[in-house]
Amino acid sequence: MGNRESFEKNMRRRVEAIRHVSDHSIFNELRGKIVDYNYDEKRVTMEYEVGDFHRNGFNIMFGGSLVGMFDITFGTLTSGLGDYDIAPTVQLSTSFLKGIPIGSKVTVKAEAVSTGKTIMNFMGKAYVGDELVGSATGIFKTPRPFKTFR
Repeated sequence: MGNRESFEKNMRRRVEAIRHVSDHSIFNELRGKIVDYNYDEKRVTMEYEVGDFHRNGFNIMFGGSLVGMFDITFGTLTSGLGDYDIAPTVQLSTSFLKGIPIGSKVTVKAEAVSTGKTIMNFMGKAYVGDELVGSATGIFKTPRPFKTFR
């Protein structure tokens, strides 16, 4: 994987890419932003605003939105640690610990557990304030040229 300098450059590139995604994408609907990252600890923290888009039948945030928040956060860390913009998700397991009210700010903290040549493993925790509301683990494939199925 890269060094501190390439990590910083890749994270800045990812921040800029997130800012320029289509207005009608899931990235914009989740309203995520990077608030902190650390090369030595191989971690990133992102914040998301829970808007009306996320409302489910129980009048709280739809669980799929939390999965998306973990996926985007892990993917952002993947792009920082590698020399590519995106990496496909291989597996993402999410535990839902508490209902998340509409209007909340969700903070997702993620760290790399291992970073190999072909696979990266992550773990993360989601908070509303100081309260733990969810956790996840994820496996991402580092994108060497890979097949696209049509």
